[in-house]
Amino acid sequence: MTVLKRLFKKFLGFEDTELDLNEEYAEELDIHSQNNLNQFEQNVSKQDEVMLYPKSFSDACVIVEHLETGSIVTIDMSEVDIDTSKRITDFVLGAIYALNGDVEKISRKVFRFWIN
Repeated sequence: MTVLKRLFKKFLGFEDTELDLNEEYAEELDIHSQNNLNQFEQNVSKQDEVMLYPKSFSDACVIVEHLETGSIVTIDMSEVDIDTSKRITDFVLGAIYALNGDVEKISRKVFRFWIN
């Protein structure tokens, strides 16, 4: 798990353990050397497109994980209320900005995200 992802989870209260950044950085370097982060553990290739239906804000991390693997992610937020929809969108847009990605609005509650 990347350091940034752990920091977000810790900040949002999804992870209760103490963070040792030096240990995480060393772990991340080891992972990089093991065949590009072993990033395709879900057998997702760079050309795959994933359709997700988030139900709560905690699903935002799953969306970002798919983006990190290079997938094109389409999310349909018709099953969540407007406030949760805004929080998910803001979180994913922050990750998109950090990862140098892009977004396309398909409809009122359907968005497509990808990394350039």
